[in-house]
Amino acid sequence: MTTIGLAAGNRDYVSGAVTVQGTYGYGWSSTPYNENNGHNLDFNSNNVYPVTNNAYSNGFTVRCVAR
Repeated sequence: MTTIGLAAGNRDYVSGAVTVQGTYGYGWSSTPYNENNGHNLDFNSNNVYPVTNNAYSNGFTVRCVAR
């Protein structure tokens, strides 16, 4: 069994509160979806959603990855 330890949650774009810590993890891709949204990876303990998009105003983590 593989364990992912990056369930950092996100910042609510309205209130600024950090939400869903320890439950969901989100991370931005370096590729934009459009001028307001970015591609991101979402995951929880049951699923991984590799190709989604969300507003940049959500405070997702940024991971630098060398290619």
